[in-house]
Amino acid sequence: MSGRHHHRGNRGRSSNSNHTLSSVARETATSLPADSPVLAIFKAAALKLNDRQDRHERLVKLSRDITIESKRIIFLLHSAITKESLDKTLKEADDRIQKLISGPIKSIGLELENSPAYLHSRAVTAGFQEFIEARTLYSLMATKEIIPYTEVQKEFSYSVKNEQEEERSIVTMIPETDYMLGLADLTGELMRKAINSISSGDSDECFHACQVVRDLYTGYLGITGTRLIGKKLNVTRANVFKVEMAVYALRVRGGEAPPTLLLPAAPAEWEASGTTNFSDDEGYY
Repeated sequence: MSGRHHHRGNRGRSSNSNHTLSSVARETATSLPADSPVLAIFKAAALKLNDRQDRHERLVKLSRDITIESKRIIFLLHSAITKESLDKTLKEADDRIQKLISGPIKSIGLELENSPAYLHSRAVTAGFQEFIEARTLYSLMATKEIIPYTEVQKEFSYSVKNEQEEERSIVTMIPETDYMLGLADLTGELMRKAINSISSGDSDECFHACQVVRDLYTGYLGITGTRLIGKKLNVTRANVFKVEMAVYALRVRGGEAPPTLLLPAAPAEWEASGTTNFSDDEGYY
């Protein structure tokens, strides 16, 4: 008897559970008149949320474009092996950097002109970090100095005109954290540049890159309380170790070899005039 009574009670509660919160809210919304102030408030909130989501998606796309182009600029800068090709490479890299500043980065400033930037910081942080990595590598190769944060922020200032030809100023705010994170990634590029400079015979460039990586790592050791920078500190420490090992090999082991082995081979030595008959033993395919 008690079992049947308990079963009926559960069945009665299950039939009432069909009225979920979403169904009750839907019934209440449909029962409201079209001119209800409560309904108007919710419609306005829905429009704001949709606008914010659309803006977020546009910013993610712009950040992705900045990331891709910045990686290409970094690859271009690494391709400058000889001093003769350095000037041409730096000019091309500068043109592409300026196109990024006047293109996607400016569009980010226009998107966030009337919106709090902190709401969309996660959408653009990857692009900003990659751009800082490319921009600082370019400045280091061009002037032997790292461009400071204040100078980068000045490059992100624009003057635009509306339909009435009224001029106004727009600034694409880049967080200082993104600048510091991009600068931490620069140590990896300097490590690669130092190793590449050994193969090209430019020992001075290797020593300079090693010293810059050391200085950056020493500076980051004094930064506390930032979780993201702390994560990249281990990678920075590894980059310092790799550069120092390259300098050690160049200083100690390089002194054991004749100086001619550290010089880059002339193109004429690799391209024999009128001769294309290379054997497989020599590494030609």
